[in-house]
Amino acid sequence: MLYNTGKRMRFRRLIDQDTGALMIVPMDHGYTYGPIKGLKNMPFVVDQVCQGGASAVLVHKGLVRSLTNVIPPQTGLMVHVSGSTTLSPNTNYKILTGTVSEVLTLGADAISCHVNIGNEDDVNMLEDLSKLSEEANDFGTPLLSMTYVRDSKGVTDRSVEGLAHAARVTEELGADIVKIYPTVDGINFDEVLQGINIPVVIAGGNYNEDIGEFLKTIKRCIEAGASGVSIGRNIFQSKDPQNAMRMVKEAIKETIEDVGRIEILS
Repeated sequence: MLYNTGKRMRFRRLIDQDTGALMIVPMDHGYTYGPIKGLKNMPFVVDQVCQGGASAVLVHKGLVRSLTNVIPPQTGLMVHVSGSTTLSPNTNYKILTGTVSEVLTLGADAISCHVNIGNEDDVNMLEDLSKLSEEANDFGTPLLSMTYVRDSKGVTDRSVEGLAHAARVTEELGADIVKIYPTVDGINFDEVLQGINIPVVIAGGNYNEDIGEFLKTIKRCIEAGASGVSIGRNIFQSKDPQNAMRMVKEAIKETIEDVGRIEILS
C-alpha cells in the first residue's frame, strides 16, 4: 500500500492499464557497454517499444532531451541514476550519477538505480540506495532498484535464497520496486516472493533467441506473484522490437486472465 500521494500518482503512469502490470523496457545499457546493437538509434527503438505496449521506458538522464517528442503521454518515463562501464577494472561497482530533483526536472515519473550485493563494494552501493530512497520519499517519487547478488568476479547468484535476499534487502532499505532475475525457467519463483511486500519485476538478462521459452519463464513468474517485467535486450536487440514487446505483453495478459489483475496500488 502506497500512502504517499505523489508516489501513487506517478505509479499510475508506470502501470499497464489493461493488466495492472509493470512492463518496463530498460535501455540504460549504453552507459555500461557503449552503443550496442539495438541502441544506436534511440528515438527509433524507444518509439518501437512504446508502440509495442511498454508501460514505461528507462534511460539515463542525458538521453531524455532526444526523446521528449517520442515517448507518448500514456508511457511512463524512468531515469536511471547509477552505473559503471565495462572499461573499468571494477565494473560491478555502481556509483550514483544523478539526484531525484534532477530527474523530476526532466519530467520523469520514477527513478532507478543498480545495486550488486555480495562483493567488497556492496556496502557503498547499499548506502547509496538507502540515501536515494529517503530522497525519493521526500519528493514523492517511486524508486526502482535493480538488485543482484553478484560477486567481485561478476558471477550472479540466481538461487531462491539469493534472489529472496536481494528482494528483501531492497525492501528493507525503502525502495518501491525491486528488479531481480527469475529463477531458472521461473521454477519455484513463488518461494522467492515469500515475505516480500513490494512489487517485484523480473529481469531479462542476455538476449535469448528462443522467445518461446523466455515467455514461459515470464508466465511462471507472473503466476507466482511477480508484478511485471523489466526487459531490455530481449526486446530492443530482437529483429522486431515492437513485435517482441507485443509478445511479452500478450504473454502477461494471457497469464492475468488466469490469475487475476495485478493490483499494485490496492
